[in-house]
Amino acid sequence: MNLRQMKTAISKFRNADVSIIKDAEMRAKAQKLQAKQGGFTLLELLVVVAILAIIAGAVISSLDGQEELAAQKTTVHTMAALEEGFNIYRASAKRTLPGNLDSLICNSDIDASGAGASPVVYTDTLPTAGNSVILGGVSNVARVGGGLTADLGGELTVIDVPASFAQPLVGAGLTSLRYVERNACDADLSTDVTFLDSDDDIALVDVVKPNLIFRAPLVDDGEWEYGAGVEIDFTGYEVDLSADPIPLAILSEATEITGNQNSNDVVAVFGIGPDSDLIGDIIARAPSDGNGGPDKYSNFSVAVKIAECPLLDTEIGETGCEVTDWEEPEDGIKVVAILDAGGDAYDDEVAEARGNQEE
Repeated sequence: MNLRQMKTAISKFRNADVSIIKDAEMRAKAQKLQAKQGGFTLLELLVVVAILAIIAGAVISSLDGQEELAAQKTTVHTMAALEEGFNIYRASAKRTLPGNLDSLICNSDIDASGAGASPVVYTDTLPTAGNSVILGGVSNVARVGGGLTADLGGELTVIDVPASFAQPLVGAGLTSLRYVERNACDADLSTDVTFLDSDDDIALVDVVKPNLIFRAPLVDDGEWEYGAGVEIDFTGYEVDLSADPIPLAILSEATEITGNQNSNDVVAVFGIGPDSDLIGDIIARAPSDGNGGPDKYSNFSVAVKIAECPLLDTEIGETGCEVTDWEEPEDGIKVVAILDAGGDAYDDEVAEARGNQEE
């Protein structure tokens, strides 16, 4: 050990919490050495090093195997904070939903290369459900598939929501949504495509910043940094039942989220990205779920009840609950849950954190 290392060790020792040392004799020596104002003898220095090793061992042993539990507890607190954030937003903005949420949908009608600071008017480029896919949802394994986890993405279906149900959503505050250019999401296109003047296909699995995929593109020195999204503005959506429908990500099975096995709720899911109107004044930054993989969309999502289906005895989109069977919700449009990257609601995440439920 050289002189610099010795000085560093002494400095760390003076600031260390020696009260966690269980051995009473060793703890007393440590406290005596900390109180000493003069220099250390070589023997005392060796004792200091030994004590620091004991402290480090105690800290490591106390944290061993707790990383996942710590991440789950952080997720629980974040979800609770987001729920409160939506309550505050509703009280302050007098609206149920913030605008500019992430749609969780990639669409071939979107051209992100022309995306600017101003939102695109819906009547010009409203994406259609037939050209839409859910963002990922292929796998839970890191570096496989990219985008939404399979747990969440596999439960979502793109539904072309008609004006009769889209208009109340706009009235509740969903004045815009962000969609992603499909060329940046689809690695299986049959023909060669370009994205932002690139000669290479951009596959979602190659996107290194999936949480930013819905943002407007950032190109630096001719190289794409992040973003492939466009904001579609619904503020001009007229009260006209013949207006264009809006493709939304709908939960195939909502009973687990609502907690009611007899529920007939139709639930849409939106990502809480960094451009959301909720971020800034209500919540400083768009939080991410630490359990999400590096290539997964790990922003939290909000589940919103938008309709009811009295014939809901099968999954959304299957025979028994077509869009034509939907009815306006008796209790209106409302937020029913905050979801983590794996699609779990608050109660499920609490159960996991307590070890009462398998992931």
